[in-house]
Amino acid sequence: MSSVIRRRDDLRLLEGIPVTVSGRVKEFRKHDRRRDLDTLLLVNLIITPLPIGESIAVSHLWFLRRQFKKLGRVPEQGERLKFEGEVYSYRRLGGKSIDRGLFNTTDYGVKPLSLL
Repeated sequence: MSSVIRRRDDLRLLEGIPVTVSGRVKEFRKHDRRRDLDTLLLVNLIITPLPIGESIAVSHLWFLRRQFKKLGRVPEQGERLKFEGEVYSYRRLGGKSIDRGLFNTTDYGVKPLSLL
């Protein structure tokens, strides 16, 4: 049975663990000055720890477009995408994080390692 994560902070339990991720590409955003910071939004994510563990639902995560380009293919909008990755933590340093009062807080994401 799946449990629902309402905040990405709960991904800290999976930090450093390989996972499979399935999600739908909802949106692409271009950075106004730096092309290497273009992003894509995956929604309705199902994250399953490897070896097979209990699946976790996450509402959305942002990914850098270049992460998928390194794997050989950038998905299209509306496409359902499945990949293996690893959960990691990072510090919020600028941009909208400052405006929202989240500067220097820890957040969690998934680094794509291979497409399935």
